[in-house]
Amino acid sequence: MYVKTICIIVFFVFLIASYSIYMGTVDPRPYFSQLQSQPRRASPCSITGRPLRVFMYDLPRKFNVAMMDPQSSDVEPLTGKNLPSWPQTSGIKRQHSVEYWLMASLLHGGGGGEEEKEAFRVFDPELADAFYVPFFSSLSFNTHGKNMTDPDTEFDRQLQVELMEYLENSKYWQRSGGRDHVIPMTHPNAFRFLRQQVNASILVVVDFGRYPREMARLGKDVVSPYVHVVESFTEDGGVDTPDPFEARTTLLYFRGNTVRKAEGKIRLRLEKLLAGNSDVHYEKSVATTQNIKVLETLHLHAAYLMPLSVTAFPSS
Repeated sequence: MYVKTICIIVFFVFLIASYSIYMGTVDPRPYFSQLQSQPRRASPCSITGRPLRVFMYDLPRKFNVAMMDPQSSDVEPLTGKNLPSWPQTSGIKRQHSVEYWLMASLLHGGGGGEEEKEAFRVFDPELADAFYVPFFSSLSFNTHGKNMTDPDTEFDRQLQVELMEYLENSKYWQRSGGRDHVIPMTHPNAFRFLRQQVNASILVVVDFGRYPREMARLGKDVVSPYVHVVESFTEDGGVDTPDPFEARTTLLYFRGNTVRKAEGKIRLRLEKLLAGNSDVHYEKSVATTQNIKVLETLHLHAAYLMPLSVTAFPSS
């Protein structure tokens, strides 16, 4: 069981690393088409190189893409071709879009034959090493009752109730107690009504700030990065561009809110350690439309001075 859990975690770290490459892209299709030309790599979970087999539950679209496209119908099977693109107007919701990109990864499959993949989707649950639950719990919180007190909050709770009823009736959930099931839960308020019912599952989180140890821990869960709300800078290494490593003089760039969970102890400690160094830019800021635009300008014009750009906002 422990070996299987480690393999599942390795697989989802791989998926998250994949989406982090293109997290500034709205439409995933061009990226996944490029994966077809990548060289074969042996799976780290098997000396024989067998890819990890993942079964993704076919949930009604109200649990995922219908939050992006209310007109999306359950009649036609969801595939990589008809998957709605992540909306350009999603704003700060984009920070928690890992649940979308993981689903996109499985729907697109990465191209090539099964033997060329790190992991691939199977449609027979009996063959699966891991089970992915495509519930957009973070988007559900942001869409249905973000203020936590308005009437739409009840719909977010109801989705969680229906999902747990669905999973608890699955013999594959019953077989493992959910231990081989992977559930994205990156927003700190995602799945907040029924979290205790998924303690045993592998959770995709961004930190452990609001989870008790018996629920979320490094021994079983995956920590994913936030998706940037600022477009990625991709012009390094051009013909007229100096070597980026030699040209940049700033080691680390941070622009965000330093007081967050637990009074911001970690960020304040980082500020004390890093601020004031000549090769570190550490600036307090808050997430406003104006500040994001300023950050985009700084990022584009000073990108050659920032080998590491770390941007954090209050809701991150």
